[in-house]
Amino acid sequence: MINSVLIAKKLSIGYSAKKPLHSGLNFQLFSGKLTSIIGRNAAGKSTLIKTLTKIIKPLSGEVIIGGKNINEISQQDFAKLVSVVLTERLASENFTVEEIISFGRSPYTGFSGRLSKEDSSVVALVAQDLKISEFLQKPFYELSDGQKKKVMIAKALAQQTEIIILDEPTSFLDFYAKDEIFALLKKIASEKNIAVLVSSHDILSVLKYSDFIWEISQTGIEICDECLIHDKFKI
Repeated sequence: MINSVLIAKKLSIGYSAKKPLHSGLNFQLFSGKLTSIIGRNAAGKSTLIKTLTKIIKPLSGEVIIGGKNINEISQQDFAKLVSVVLTERLASENFTVEEIISFGRSPYTGFSGRLSKEDSSVVALVAQDLKISEFLQKPFYELSDGQKKKVMIAKALAQQTEIIILDEPTSFLDFYAKDEIFALLKKIASEKNIAVLVSSHDILSVLKYSDFIWEISQTGIEICDECLIHDKFKI
């Protein structure tokens, strides 16, 4: 039996209570599953992700993680539950790969930012898992776009959360790199029993790797599981 780690109830999202983008949304995220959000530009994909990650507040309804409304969870505690990879570029790309992955340990290091032996071990193991150990001492700016995406995923993994949420993780990548990133996210979800939520325009990879697809349109969210995906999208 799969475990639900995030539940949305009667959720309304947007920037104006008078004109919400979507209302009455009900859905769940499950451990060990890769869920993808698809939809046209301006359909509300990024707004939904920003709502689920506490960047903007729900207009109404609730998002529940660990039995708590996320509005009642402090930012530090939330960072121990949910890792986020957004499309914004780093403020500086002069950091080494090791330093960037280490930023994922910030919920545990406190204000000092000083890594313990355990923190350093987590960083090393994550880099090893994602096969980027050889890049640890390289400046981030020297990496290819595909390698940079892997580093940001590694940073999210270093947070050791139950949920990873990514906004357009394959943007600006070629076909092969897109496929590699989605295969990696599928592997992370299933092998580490993490709920992975991705928004994407890369429909081929979405159809190939997703356990669930949320299709956002003007009328709301239609949810397809791994069986219905084949019927709905004729794959």
